[in-house]
Amino acid sequence: MNIKNTASIYGFEPAEIIFASTTLCNLHCEHCFVNRTTVSLSAKDAVQFLASCRAFNDCQIDKVGFSGGEPFLAVYFLCEVISFARKNDFMFDQIMTNGVWWKTEDELFTTLKKIQDCGYDGKIGISYDNFHGQDYEKVRHFCSTVNEIFGEENINIQAVADPLLNDEKTKKLEEELNALSEDFAADIFILPQTFKGNDERGWQSKKWFKEDFCQGPGQILFVHPTGDIAPCCGFANEDSALFIGKITDTFEKIMQNARNSPMIKNCYEKGLLKCAKEIAKTGKKMPGNGRTDDICTFCDWLCNNL
Repeated sequence: MNIKNTASIYGFEPAEIIFASTTLCNLHCEHCFVNRTTVSLSAKDAVQFLASCRAFNDCQIDKVGFSGGEPFLAVYFLCEVISFARKNDFMFDQIMTNGVWWKTEDELFTTLKKIQDCGYDGKIGISYDNFHGQDYEKVRHFCSTVNEIFGEENINIQAVADPLLNDEKTKKLEEELNALSEDFAADIFILPQTFKGNDERGWQSKKWFKEDFCQGPGQILFVHPTGDIAPCCGFANEDSALFIGKITDTFEKIMQNARNSPMIKNCYEKGLLKCAKEIAKTGKKMPGNGRTDDICTFCDWLCNNL
């Protein structure tokens, strides 16, 4: 059944769904904001939601990605959703992993091959930096196995920069990233460390962040393991003020909820920079020196101070 779009909103037109099927993870990284629970996302609900996207005429979503927790600790979910997405002409973005979830080489090869056999042809994204503390040789073996199964140029590596690293550790990490890039044709992305809204380390800038109306990481439906859906993949999507529905809702209902969300309007229509400057003029106390150059830090603060 085709449904006519009656709920599009200016500025927010999600083009991708990221499923975080589990909060389970084999690592405990100090910069991670994922709430650890025993709740996991239902593959059946995820498939039904993808079907509702296809039934909605003006839905712009054509990509599917996976995050966590550690998504490879929920292989059944990956296989079920990948199979449905492939049969219904969705494209794949990436599966974000720490690359060291496996215990044996046989487990690693068998799991990756199972994902490929289900039809996955997107990227494998690896989070690798000093926060994660993975064994370098184990990450190298993971990359080698990915290339063996999926071919070259299928790996992205994301590293969060740690401003407290000494020169020796920084140099070592740079050498390892360069080696991974050269040996496995991997693209490297260096991301700044982001702080929660109440953390004064995120409020030491002399200038405000640049306004982009959340057009970068924001045109996404991020589905948490609880089934809650938020409109971006930034860490502030853990805040309930950004939730716009549940995985059991239809895509149409999600977009209707988005139209009525104060935070969606702030992020995608009014602009968070305008919000920040208006609040600053009132004299309301903000952390640190009162300014942040990280839009996600401010978003998290605003979500908790509406």
